[in-house]
Amino acid sequence: MRCSVLWARQMAVCFVVCLVGFAGQSPASGGSAPDQAVDEPFDPTAEPLKIAFISYANPQQVIEDIRPVVAYLEHQIGVPVKGFVTLDYGSSVESMRNGHTDVAFVDPLAFMMAHEQIGALPLLLEVYQEGKPTYHSNIWVRRDSGFTKPEDLAGKTMAFADPVDMSGYLLPRDIFERKSLIDGVARPDGGFFSRVYFAGGDEQAMRAVFNGFVDAAGVSQYAYLLLRPEERDQVISIAQSVESPSHLVMCRPGLSEDIQRKLKQSLARLDMSKDEDKQILDKLYGVRGFVEAKMSDFSLVASIAARYGFIKHPEKLMSDAGK
Repeated sequence: MRCSVLWARQMAVCFVVCLVGFAGQSPASGGSAPDQAVDEPFDPTAEPLKIAFISYANPQQVIEDIRPVVAYLEHQIGVPVKGFVTLDYGSSVESMRNGHTDVAFVDPLAFMMAHEQIGALPLLLEVYQEGKPTYHSNIWVRRDSGFTKPEDLAGKTMAFADPVDMSGYLLPRDIFERKSLIDGVARPDGGFFSRVYFAGGDEQAMRAVFNGFVDAAGVSQYAYLLLRPEERDQVISIAQSVESPSHLVMCRPGLSEDIQRKLKQSLARLDMSKDEDKQILDKLYGVRGFVEAKMSDFSLVASIAARYGFIKHPEKLMSDAGK
């Protein structure tokens, strides 16, 4: 769902964590940070907290963007923070699996796979424009196409973002399955579409619709914002999926409960109405805030992910007892 051209790839393959890591400047060494209360004095000798940030643009630009985030978290948590930029969610999970990452910003599908494979824990959900820690996917068409409902797309061409993507594949495909237009998961098109394309990201899928290369695209509700302002009125949604929990912050199993608590408090206290906090939130993918995550938040999407074979035990994501 992230507004990015770089999306999750199959996590069963061993990924190399990319690309650049850096240690944030500590408050003691002169790094700037918002004027917030410090929970504890900064300890430069503490083990660094290693955080993986997903790349949504040029990685070098993302590195610059997250410097103030790293400085803020060091100021709040009181330990060194090392931020990394990864090309995709799979890299973040593999880095966590290999002990190189403590915390990662991921989508719900990556988290569910990481929870099942390595015991990753959900910490915080992102809050979006509508003030909720949820989102849905839409079926987008050109306004002048004449299509008004999913049934109109029989025999037409369809673009999704990526086959390992919650908002860019699983949720929009589920729209057609719930209407019994597609059954089974063996074929991407289910025999309903004339052809299915995986565009590589929400922006590419939306532009394929806008330019008339495909008849429809199944991607995030916010994907139209990736078009230029003057182009957005030329696309329209004809269906939306069930709601999914938003993208989230997860941590490795065994991370200190004290660090978990401080990290959650540091991000959850950010307030859009305060200029210094808004600057941090703008760097954190432009979200409006964070709320605490519960395992049961993922119960509905876990059943969808299990249907496609991404996870084997969805029941473990249906109760907070599994956290």
